[in-house]
Amino acid sequence: MERRPTEPASTLPGDAIRGPAGRLADRVVRETGPPPMLGKVGPVATRAAWASFPDEVMKLIPSPLGLIPFPLSPALSPVPGEREKSAGLIPSGTNSGAISTSRLPVLAARATTVAPPDTTRLVDSFGRRLTYLRVSVTDRCNLRCTYCLPADAEFPFGDRAFLSPVEMETLVGALVRLGIRRVRLTGGEPLIRKDILEIVERLKALPGLENLALSTNGTELARLAPALKTAGLDRVNISVDSLDPERFEALTRRGLFQDVWRGVEAALDAGLHPVKLNSVLLADGADDFERLAALTLDRPLTVRFIELMATASNQHLEGQFLSADDVKLRLEARFGPLEEHDDGEPRTGPARSYRFRGAVGSIGFITPMSHTFCADCNRLRLTSRGDLRLCLFADKYHPLRPLLAESDPARRDANLETEILRVLQDKPEAHGLARGDYGNLVSFMQFGG
Repeated sequence: MERRPTEPASTLPGDAIRGPAGRLADRVVRETGPPPMLGKVGPVATRAAWASFPDEVMKLIPSPLGLIPFPLSPALSPVPGEREKSAGLIPSGTNSGAISTSRLPVLAARATTVAPPDTTRLVDSFGRRLTYLRVSVTDRCNLRCTYCLPADAEFPFGDRAFLSPVEMETLVGALVRLGIRRVRLTGGEPLIRKDILEIVERLKALPGLENLALSTNGTELARLAPALKTAGLDRVNISVDSLDPERFEALTRRGLFQDVWRGVEAALDAGLHPVKLNSVLLADGADDFERLAALTLDRPLTVRFIELMATASNQHLEGQFLSADDVKLRLEARFGPLEEHDDGEPRTGPARSYRFRGAVGSIGFITPMSHTFCADCNRLRLTSRGDLRLCLFADKYHPLRPLLAESDPARRDANLETEILRVLQDKPEAHGLARGDYGNLVSFMQFGG
């Protein structure tokens, strides 16, 4: 169907008093249909979903989502269900249905000798300071996204001998003592692990860890978001490659868009701030990235566009690569200039952040192909079976799990730290994707991308 003009002649009631970004969001709705609602039953539920954001953000939003203005929310209790009660969604005394973490195992005492906050002992042979760790808790997933696997793929990754929460705590603890400050849990799909709440609680309690995040496909997030926040999770990234339910199902092969969007709502409601939506750029997805970008005009979301990277399992997508530069130009032609944006938080990943003038949310571009960022790499990866991986596209890994067999905790921890520092010098200078070398990576499901 032919696209309607970007600047339709008709106007909406209230256009005269809405800001430029809000009026632009209205035009996108007229042209492409309404995006998902942040809330289930209108203004009251929307108020609850936005209640977790700080006052300085809320003051920028006189009329979010085109709904009636509402007063700023007072400080809300972090106990699951209290936010909904404060918004009038759940009567006082009603069970919110949140998953309890009260029965999680008591955490053992830990050593407190950690690198000072502004230093790290994790420095590779190229002088790069490594402070960020991605931990894959499983290589299983309940979706089959096209850029991860071909349609007929089965799990090729081996047995289910994944690290236990205690093993994970010990290995990550050693890395934190050496200077890791931020950890992200990945998969596969991390929320399919039944012990994910224990994992979150144990890792968040590690002395020296400043931030704990999680990347998810969102299918289980509506159920788990309040309990994850209570267990200690700080923030969440959710994979959303399209806002069109039919295309979303085609891309994921199993996923229902409404399930994932309920997860986005739940993350906002739980106070997992910021909520970031990740979208892989595909050449046939122009409508997808335009509608996703439009979400940031009047919503406090960060939408990040990621260039497609080749693996052994997505060769069927040859010809689908789309550069972030091309997407940025197209978005600016449609919505106006993108201005570089500093959200005031430490930059720990490769995304370049931008914002449309007057917009509430922001847009990020991750460019592993068109503008490599290996020279500034600050990350390590721990696999679900206890191997240290120095680069996503490396051709080897370094087993750490065997060192856990040492019965003396002090000697075990010393051995772990010594081995980590030794193998760190093997970290490559850069990946070889430009020459078609993706190491021994079969699928992003192995290590979480």
